[in-house]
Amino acid sequence: MGVFGEYIKSALASIGNNKGRSFLTMLGIIIGISSVLIVLTIGDGMKAQVNTEIDSVGAASIKVSLDTNKTDKYFSKDQMDQIEDNLDDILGLSPSFTVYGTLMGRKGSSDVVLTGVSESYSNAGSLKMLHGRYFTKNDVDESRMVLVISKSFAKNIFGYENVVGREIEITSANNKTVEFTVLGVRDDNTMDTMYGSFAEEPTVMAEAPYTALAACYEYNLDRMFTEFNVYLDKENREKVLAKTRAIVENICELRGEKAVKISSGMGFDAVTNQILDIITTVVALIAAISLLVGGIGVMNIMTVSVTERTREIGIRKSLGARTASILTQFLAEASILTFTGGIIGLILGLSIAKLITIIVEIPFMVNPLLVVAVVAVSTSIGLFFGIYPAKRAADLDPIEALRTE
Repeated sequence: MGVFGEYIKSALASIGNNKGRSFLTMLGIIIGISSVLIVLTIGDGMKAQVNTEIDSVGAASIKVSLDTNKTDKYFSKDQMDQIEDNLDDILGLSPSFTVYGTLMGRKGSSDVVLTGVSESYSNAGSLKMLHGRYFTKNDVDESRMVLVISKSFAKNIFGYENVVGREIEITSANNKTVEFTVLGVRDDNTMDTMYGSFAEEPTVMAEAPYTALAACYEYNLDRMFTEFNVYLDKENREKVLAKTRAIVENICELRGEKAVKISSGMGFDAVTNQILDIITTVVALIAAISLLVGGIGVMNIMTVSVTERTREIGIRKSLGARTASILTQFLAEASILTFTGGIIGLILGLSIAKLITIIVEIPFMVNPLLVVAVVAVSTSIGLFFGIYPAKRAADLDPIEALRTE
């Protein structure tokens, strides 16, 4: 087995002879490792979930706006169509405005948030059509009075989901009533869920062609919009950003005026992840304090073990055991304790983290490097905190040790 094997065998025998004490020694390491692992695993899951939610509300977009302090111009419909035609590598662009109103449903009156957008708004996130279709460019160009509504909207107003073809009358804040035809029903998104639970009477949300909505309320399309969103795949963001300003300035005759502002959702992604990283790191550091406490516990128990085994150490040294051998034996014992505690903490931490992610419905993300780091840290704790008692044992004078009762 070799000399090192004998050290391991001796350390295991010593741990086995004091099972209760050995477990209590490992307990601090188990709690510390599992706590840190739970925090970091849940932190990674939260980041993945937040990024998914950001994508669902259109994070892969560029906002183009006019600085009203430098120009009194607006984006006309023709200009936005030209910009869309000249921008490659995009999914489309859409202006947006919102009107508020009420409608009568089977349960009485409900508040409505009606958003006027183009057909490209369907690229604003993980939109999933359940029935019918989203409106098209022809619907927008011809100002058709159609609506795309959410699943919860359909159930709240009509009592069932597939309401394609049904008519809806919406009364605006200025008492103007307009009639729309339901063109499609989409799955609920984050905003629907938020608005649906905001008040006792849920607010329903829907989208309509911005041209139709502007015509209903007699808005001037050429004097409405100072901004719009460009929707794109994230991998094309840099390419689109590089040429958007020049195209907009050329089409809107704003060259040299520095009146066009471009902002990207990428900064929001980075800031969100940075905030979550800071929170996760701080909480993990707090949890890591228990690792320090566990390490001190290892040092304390190993010191007690040295005291109890002083006579045994004296006998071994008198029979020729070298100082290095005694040192290695006690370091091996401390490392085995913390390594075993680390493995148990690893299994316990991942199990609890998995359970929590299932309960709160976030992804279960395990970083392989984190697993390796946990094992390495737990073993290192044993070596670090085992040095003092091991050195104390190795430095014992054999004559004094043999006199110990």
